[in-house]
Amino acid sequence: MLPGLSACANTPGLFCDTEIQSKAHIIMTPVIPSLQNLRLRAQATAGLRDFFNRRGYLEIETRAMRATTATDPYIESFRTIWNAGNQTCYLQTSPEFAHKILLSHHRLPIYEVARVFRNETHGSLHRREFTLVEWYKPDADYRDMMDETEELVRAVSRSLGVKQWISNAREHAAAVPVTDKPFRRLTVAQAFEEYAGFSPIGLSHHDLVSCARKAGSRVSDDWSWNDIMNCVLVDFVEPRLGMTEPTYLIDYPASMASLAQVRHEPGGDVAERFELYICGIELCNGYSELNDAAELRRRFAEDNDERMRLGLDSLPIDEDLLAALPALQKLGGNALGFERLLMLCLGCDDIAEVMIDI
Repeated sequence: MLPGLSACANTPGLFCDTEIQSKAHIIMTPVIPSLQNLRLRAQATAGLRDFFNRRGYLEIETRAMRATTATDPYIESFRTIWNAGNQTCYLQTSPEFAHKILLSHHRLPIYEVARVFRNETHGSLHRREFTLVEWYKPDADYRDMMDETEELVRAVSRSLGVKQWISNAREHAAAVPVTDKPFRRLTVAQAFEEYAGFSPIGLSHHDLVSCARKAGSRVSDDWSWNDIMNCVLVDFVEPRLGMTEPTYLIDYPASMASLAQVRHEPGGDVAERFELYICGIELCNGYSELNDAAELRRRFAEDNDERMRLGLDSLPIDEDLLAALPALQKLGGNALGFERLLMLCLGCDDIAEVMIDI
């Protein structure tokens, strides 16, 4: 899944990245993409499928509506009622849970070009419905997934004849060449030191507040540790990532692990999680996937506690997913925003230019 795309917008008291917020708008009339962009999208989709098929992945298609959904407090789902069963159902924010349940029965590489739904404000980088490319690879970890993601991004871009990725979505326009050079890998600690002047790993809440304020963040003492992290990340770090070369942000604090494995380090535990940025735009979110059911149950409970703190509804826990986890063994996964990659390939400033949003 893609947590964090609009974390500050969904958190009471937090403020969004100013560049994204300044371009945010509610679509009142349909925006029709050009015929050329529609043809290029189809061409990119064919290149995407060719990439996975050549590597032995099986394409699957999962349900868009299920009885459970992501508990992440920064991602809000659409909900509806199934009349026949008098049951609340949710449009999926990611096919992740269904994929992992399937993988517990059939251990093989799988991918899906999925339509997913997020109940959030429209903007130049956001839509309530969009295309997520999600894939899982047995016997792989997050470093393997980063290697494969680089190959995928290059393959799709070159299938369109793209020589550079272009974006004006941030304060400063950026153009990044498409080369065979390995993408940069920057830990969260390194990125915060470089762009905010401090490393957050191992900091207490009090010390994080102090460091964030010194960096220029308008944080409050009553915000959670992750609230503060998200604001510094969105305001000072993310807009500067990938402006000259594609950059992975890796090794997140353990509290921001989501569904990733956590690794013990002397300075503080870190999550084996990555996000890819090109021209300041977040493209994907991947992990060494967690396979500990007891730990995931604890994280789900923490998510629901945080949702309650934010005034959001508590969400049901997916027991089928928890039952499936031990069978996953070692597994790498990633989810990539397809329209965002197309925007960078085609130099578009609004996501509406590369999707049919009618």
